[in-house]
Amino acid sequence: MVTLTQDASRQREFEAVERRAQRARRRTTRRGWLLSLPTILVLIALAGVPVITVFIGALSADGWDAFQIIIKDPGFAQMMYNTVIWIVICLVGAIVLGYLLALALNNRRIKLVGMWRSLLLIPWITPTVAAATAWKWMFSRDFGTLNGVLQNLGLIDEPISWLTDPVLVLPALALVQVWCTFPFVMLMVTSGLQAISDEIYEAAVIDGANAWHTLRYIILPALRDVTFILILIVTVWALNSFVPVWVITKGGPAGASTILPVALYQQFQNGSVASVSVIALFQLLVSMTLAWFYVRKTTKDDL
Repeated sequence: MVTLTQDASRQREFEAVERRAQRARRRTTRRGWLLSLPTILVLIALAGVPVITVFIGALSADGWDAFQIIIKDPGFAQMMYNTVIWIVICLVGAIVLGYLLALALNNRRIKLVGMWRSLLLIPWITPTVAAATAWKWMFSRDFGTLNGVLQNLGLIDEPISWLTDPVLVLPALALVQVWCTFPFVMLMVTSGLQAISDEIYEAAVIDGANAWHTLRYIILPALRDVTFILILIVTVWALNSFVPVWVITKGGPAGASTILPVALYQQFQNGSVASVSVIALFQLLVSMTLAWFYVRKTTKDDL
């Protein structure tokens, strides 16, 4: 009888403690929401309202008319083609260059690694407008340093019109975007490389693995998740990149470097609100799709 009474007393004490813990958790949750409320309201004002406005404008009658006009415009196909080529060059260039530099600086035979990494971060921390202006000067046919260097090396016989040649202008602009984004790739890959244990490399050497085998069977599999996230981030950056193209060519010559963000701004300059909403909605949907993949990947990794 005494034992049953003691068990019942312990049960009541346990339930009381549990109720107090639940009340404490609810208070903590409410306090967290209250503290986060100002930030949430600011985000809704800065992000939610423009997104809703874009949807309303694009799905209206004027938006549908603007959509038909944009689709029938001969320049639309060229703009979409330019955007795809732009993203591919920027993505491949940044990933490859960032990987190569990260692997090179991960070599223990390289001295002053910290200094080299600091120097290679300069493109990332340089304001994009300043970088684009400098590259515009370097790409100049008559006064640019790029043509001068190539001629001094004997690689070209006459100056190249980098910014007025419809074939070369987009790769030239993509070079600027790659220059601005590869340091981030290098940092992320370096972080992933440092997470690989030295014992794994030593075991590979004992098993007779060469540099290619180490890269293929150890480094790349270990960095698979990092690479996937980098691809998504660099793609979104390239898709939303506006400053380099606008500062250097403004989409010229004859639309040869017009990509989605530039077309959006051009419609804004023309005062076509419906066209702006349609192009912005398309860009938003693509960005949201990439963001969904990013969130899904990072959430899966956390679980």
